[in-house]
Amino acid sequence: MYRRRRRRSSFGRRAPPWIGYAVIGVCAATFIGLFVFLIGQSDTLAPAPQEIRVEVQDAFKE
Repeated sequence: MYRRRRRRSSFGRRAPPWIGYAVIGVCAATFIGLFVFLIGQSDTLAPAPQEIRVEVQDAFKE
């Protein structure tokens, strides 16, 4: 019938609502920064391009 309100400890305060958005923003910025870093590393660490040659003259001789 009556709803009891749960007593909160004075030590356990609720976090402000903007902290959730801040955590999401930091995670997104970290993900984007890591993505850009890894794209740069893939360009830096890529092996040197090599020429690939396939001889197909025998097929077109006739």
